[in-house]
Amino acid sequence: MTENGLSSNGLSSNGLSSNGLSSNGLSSNGLSSNGLVANAYVLSALQDPSAAGSLSRMFFRYLVSCALPNGHSISYNWTDSTGAKHTEANPGSLGLAPAWETAAPDQTMKEIVSACLAARTNSKGISVPISMRANGIAALDVSAQERSSYTYGEGSFWGNIFDTTPYLYSCSRSPYAAGGMSSQYTAQGRTCAANGCGLIKYIGRCMASDHSTSGQACFNRDKINDDWSDDCFSTMQKGQTGGATNVITTWLMP
Repeated sequence: MTENGLSSNGLSSNGLSSNGLSSNGLSSNGLSSNGLVANAYVLSALQDPSAAGSLSRMFFRYLVSCALPNGHSISYNWTDSTGAKHTEANPGSLGLAPAWETAAPDQTMKEIVSACLAARTNSKGISVPISMRANGIAALDVSAQERSSYTYGEGSFWGNIFDTTPYLYSCSRSPYAAGGMSSQYTAQGRTCAANGCGLIKYIGRCMASDHSTSGQACFNRDKINDDWSDDCFSTMQKGQTGGATNVITTWLMP
């Protein structure tokens, strides 16, 4: 379980590419303080006192939270437009790519952290609780208590924002949306799974049938608890090769 509130502006292609937080920036080094110092473009983006810098710092805070585990954090200093000095200490939380702390990420790390960032994006930038679930990712194991509290299956997210051309996709859970058909948090900005936000492009429904090869975005799902979907494509048709497997599915409280 975690909270979201990364705004769609903070996850825009402009915010990623124009300020150094791109495939040639964040993904070329570890996230540690030494890694930041070694990459002048990224550090410059984080130390920018303008509104663009605020978006960069918000994005980086969520990135560290997705990638690193509890007990780990990344710190850096910056000075605002009034000359006041600040020390940012961004803590880890979910631990989806712990090795990224000291080394450049591989493709799997880039994809699962990208999915995490997309899943935690809120169209209104409001922080609300969500449950994130995925196939075979221990860090996102879900307890029976969590499953009983978060009963509205929202959608799934996948992509790679650290690619030369960043991309993210989403799909909605209908008709496999167990529990209520609406959540109180939809009105608070949890709409990116069904409408897309910023970089996130909405594909359509995640699943229509366990036997279909078209008309849905994903072609594999958890058949025990229905927690997750994967094998997802950017079209409503199954491809000749495997689809995205680093996919995160989100659930909300009613």
